[in-house]
Amino acid sequence: MEHSEAERVGALHALGVLDTPREERYDRVVRLAQQIFGVGAAAVNLVDADRQWTKAEVGLPGLVNTPRRDSFCARTVEHPGALVVPDAAADDRFRANPFVRGDPPVRFYAGHPLRAPGGERIGSLCLTDPVPRELTAREQAILAELAGLVEHELAAQHEIDHAGQVQRMLMPRTAPSVPGWDLAARWAPARELGGDFYDWWVQDGRLQLHVADVMGKGLPAALLAASVRAVLHGSARYNDQRAAVDRAGAALESILEDTGTFVTAFAARVDLGTGVLDYVDAGHGLAVVCDPTGAHRRLCSSGLPLGALPGSTWEPRTERLAPGETLLVISDGLLDYFPDVPAALARAGRAVADSAGCEELVERVLRFALERGLDDDVTVLALRRAG
Repeated sequence: MEHSEAERVGALHALGVLDTPREERYDRVVRLAQQIFGVGAAAVNLVDADRQWTKAEVGLPGLVNTPRRDSFCARTVEHPGALVVPDAAADDRFRANPFVRGDPPVRFYAGHPLRAPGGERIGSLCLTDPVPRELTAREQAILAELAGLVEHELAAQHEIDHAGQVQRMLMPRTAPSVPGWDLAARWAPARELGGDFYDWWVQDGRLQLHVADVMGKGLPAALLAASVRAVLHGSARYNDQRAAVDRAGAALESILEDTGTFVTAFAARVDLGTGVLDYVDAGHGLAVVCDPTGAHRRLCSSGLPLGALPGSTWEPRTERLAPGETLLVISDGLLDYFPDVPAALARAGRAVADSAGCEELVERVLRFALERGLDDDVTVLALRRAG
């Protein structure tokens, strides 16, 4: 099935790969192509509406953007099969091309179309050499197989990006309206997907809060996080804090054991009238209550992380948020920037003192991490009682 130029360009843009940094998974393919065919250069080129953008190359240092009118690969995407040009200097289509007249010149070119998941031809895996040559049918088949590797990576990235969008949609979009209270949270995964999450809702005059961190990063952690979030949410709807976490832990025990992972979790239920906080800290250990000066007290642990030891139960704890105090819960991704936990919590306390509201506070904490680069997922949740 042929696609229009608008569909082709739209499919390229939907992949979200244009103008992204180099990646080893693509660099590996072009290095392999250069070695297999013994050519001067190989590249993964994507053809936009008015330019060719190079995602990966070997033997073409500095090649990033090329006007589409000068692109060999722009010709490749016009046809379903490979484009082989044995001698560009003898080919009327290319003899005036600046690459053919360059130093070193491009005399030989072979490109195999790269297709988006929908079949649109969006670019080419190409070979070039300064010496004219032919490409046998067997060599063309090998080039097609290498192009298939690139297509697989492009499709996988597209699926991961889509999964990331779904995961972001599962996070609460807005804080519930709770008069007399200020609530905000932010989440940033180290990769496209993450194992952290937060959750909140109001039920029977109480605010339920969850912050959890699945061991690991990326897609495996994200898949587990979705299950953990659903189980915790459902359990907390119909049980007190002790029973909610105990039952969630029991329900998740087999899957966490089978995957060899665990989950740290902070689950709290806040009485919006009195400020009484009933909570369970399952190995999380990174929740503090701060006064307006930044002085803080760290909340006690209730036991091990979910999945750490079969048959575990968790002891509920009680705290009270006085007027003006802030509950701040972070994930352990923020610990990477400090020598120890007390130093991280002290810095968090200063952020509380320096922030006029919870929205400013969580933005301040997250920006601190983003500016230093994320090695792990980072989540921050803040709840402040007016006073």
